Amino acid sequence: MASISSFPNIGTISSIRAFVELFRLSSGILAALAGCATIYALDATVARPQYLLTAIVLICMTSAACAINDYWDLAKDRINHPDRPLPSGRLSMQQAWWAAAILFGCAAIAAIPLGFSPFVLVAVSTVLLWNYSHLVAYNGIFGNIIVAATIAALIFLGSLVTHRPLAMLYPMGFLFCYALAKEIVWDVHDAEGDRIQGIVTVTNRWGDRVAFAIAWGLLGVLMGSIPVALRLLSMVHPLLFATFSAIALLSLGMALAHYQQQRSESAYQQFNFWERLGTAFGVIALLGTA
Repeated sequence: MASISSFPNIGTISSIRAFVELFRLSSGILAALAGCATIYALDATVARPQYLLTAIVLICMTSAACAINDYWDLAKDRINHPDRPLPSGRLSMQQAWWAAAILFGCAAIAAIPLGFSPFVLVAVSTVLLWNYSHLVAYNGIFGNIIVAATIAALIFLGSLVTHRPLAMLYPMGFLFCYALAKEIVWDVHDAEGDRIQGIVTVTNRWGDRVAFAIAWGLLGVLMGSIPVALRLLSMVHPLLFATFSAIALLSLGMALAHYQQQRSESAYQQFNFWERLGTAFGVIALLGTA
């Protein structure tokens, strides 16, 4: 275990930048926006403190998850992501460990005023995310499913805050499949490091063709679900949902096709960029789904 005396020396701009990179802050912001969009879509009369607490929970949870994942995955990241803060030596292992522990603690504290159910969800998610890398070592495919479910749970958190836990089942399923496709493609990029660590992924077990096929299949299912959802579900703003959910899938699909063809590091970075942009479009689509 890390010693508290070694926790962050963040007095320099470079250290602060390293922490921002470690936390993947843009992902935390997107998670917070999605959670708040869910609350607004279900009950626009919710008090502002509830939005603020939800945003704090999701930003802290997402940032902590990224930090502890990099802590456990140092050996693998030395191969797959040598430029990240830990393998590059810009931050120490102790700094990452304490950052994750403190942020998970902040998320739990912020969840208490939101009610018992949101707090339990945060507590369970914390346990899963803290042990994610160990679960991946047992079975990487199972790990993909856990991550996708945890990402979908950010919508569930917003639903719990408004006391309407079942009102967003379709968007939760949509986000789960979207996140699962992304996770599978990430494993294509990380195949070498996963193979050395003995981690079973779709790519390492069945090859990258199967991995890309599954990712395309998930995106196809999601695209096909849009007209079905419009027909069967009563939505507040169906046109808003249809437009921005389709844009989200198309943006991810174009980036996926580019990465599948070129398989370069720049194509992989473009895939990550368009995936985040697609998530932002999905947040807008959320506003119409209640």
